Amino acid sequence: MFTTGSKLFLGATSLAIAAVLVLGITNGGAVGWTATISLLGAVVALAFLTGVNFYTRDSNVSSMDAQATTTSAAAQSAPTRSFWPIFGAVGVALVAVGLVTEPIVFKAGVVVLIAVMVEWMVLAWSERASADAAYNASLRKRLLNPLEFPVIGAVGLGVLIYSFSRIMLFISKSTGPAIFGIIAALVLFGGVLFAYSPGVKKGVAIGLCTIAALGLVSTGAVMAIDGQRDIEAHEVIANDPSICTSNDETEADEDASQTVAAKANLAAIVTLENGQLTAHEVGVSGAVTTITLQRGNQSNILFMNKDDEDVRLVAHLGAFTTVANGTTTVQKPLTCTTLVEQDGEQLMSLRIAQSSVASSEPYTLAVPGIDSAITIEVP
Repeated sequence: MFTTGSKLFLGATSLAIAAVLVLGITNGGAVGWTATISLLGAVVALAFLTGVNFYTRDSNVSSMDAQATTTSAAAQSAPTRSFWPIFGAVGVALVAVGLVTEPIVFKAGVVVLIAVMVEWMVLAWSERASADAAYNASLRKRLLNPLEFPVIGAVGLGVLIYSFSRIMLFISKSTGPAIFGIIAALVLFGGVLFAYSPGVKKGVAIGLCTIAALGLVSTGAVMAIDGQRDIEAHEVIANDPSICTSNDETEADEDASQTVAAKANLAAIVTLENGQLTAHEVGVSGAVTTITLQRGNQSNILFMNKDDEDVRLVAHLGAFTTVANGTTTVQKPLTCTTLVEQDGEQLMSLRIAQSSVASSEPYTLAVPGIDSAITIEVP
């Protein structure tokens, strides 16, 4: 007796044979032969499947076989619904897009595929662990929850922080603190409501938190696409002779720190008092006019201003002559601190690569407008 599957496959095979005969008789030439051979391939495949189905008889179990009614594949419970194939498709899409765009997208796709593979394999294994579906579900939770919860929590927290940062970088500098305060007040107000309303259903709380998180993430994504506001870089002292050779205030001097925390490994302390520069070198007693710094090492010099005028300390690091294509060039590198107010302090860090002997001019520490200077010796 033919099973249902055998009847269907037999009918499909018969239709394919009839189509081959009709196509072969009514059409000739290269196109007809090509189509006929293609249909013959379909006939062979359908005939093979028909034979397999005849042999297995649709995997039907005889009513006389009592053991097969519990051990056959048809007697087993169907696999539970899973969303991992969807995430697998997302991972494949990320890998494909990352191959032609950014490497980070490709790496994200690989991570998603690995996570999907692990989760899907464990899910398939747990569903066949026993005949008890509740026990199988608990087995999966015991195995994967210790790994899932920390990872999901870290990723979720990172997404929220990144979204919030995009919002704060998009809005103007003046309204940022106000919006930050409003959001903090709303979070505090929501916490108070939940604390004083213990009867609130768990589903309501989860729904509100989900809506808030989705709103934050979607807003952050939109503002990240639009880009952050223009942030002007604060001017810094960048070895500019026009700045270092005068005590005129520039943008880089505005709101400059006038105190220095306790620093280790100070090479010297330079003080301006009553229009005179003096230096106290570490390990040498008394004031000196010449300090020694090691070549190639980081040397920290503390500058203290005891006068009532705002001044800056300038390090003149010699003069070096170079000849390129017959043109002689003299380079005089220097660096300086920002303006130091009365009783203020600044730290100057120097890393001198060449010996002072190689320079045609001495290395000195000076203050614009002050005649005295401190000589730097570099072995």
